[in-house]
Amino acid sequence: MSFGWFRGGPRMSVDNDRCELYGICQAEAPTLFDLGADGRLRYTRQLEADDLEPAIAAARLCPMRAIVLQGWPK
Repeated sequence: MSFGWFRGGPRMSVDNDRCELYGICQAEAPTLFDLGADGRLRYTRQLEADDLEPAIAAARLCPMRAIVLQGWPK
């Protein structure tokens, strides 16, 4: 699937004010999220086609609804 026609392509962000660092996103999509030993969440912002399914699953499972996906076909 090509995402060239989406402005900037699919991307993800995390609302740090909502995120409680439960780590469910990392468990669901370990290639996209990393909850470091320092307590900081690092994540992939620009998504590729193969990243969409795990990103969507992580966003759906986040209990705080802190993960926002943009620019992807719904």
